[in-house]
Amino acid sequence: MDAAEDPVAVVACLLDEPWDGRWNSLAVAGVDLVSIYTRMEGCTYTWITNGGSLHERGMATVRFISDEIERVLPELAEHDSVHVWTRLHRMAQLMVAHNNAPVEASS
Repeated sequence: MDAAEDPVAVVACLLDEPWDGRWNSLAVAGVDLVSIYTRMEGCTYTWITNGGSLHERGMATVRFISDEIERVLPELAEHDSVHVWTRLHRMAQLMVAHNNAPVEASS
């Protein structure tokens, strides 16, 4: 990523991957990749919508997903669409590195 690139724009570009029905039952090393994909997409959409900001609970989910993907990447076969999971991992890394914690509302 070029220093001049906006991390939110980069993640938004990476988000654009259509779902492939072959992944519906994909589990590797005990990790349900369908769940990982769905949760990551939700966190990413929220992060982008909020201009690069996600609350701590959401970021904990993103960090967990990143760790799970790191664990399964070496176990994936080429027919498991390695590029998709590598892309999700890159998105998670960018989100963790560039998250702007939301400002807490004062009462």
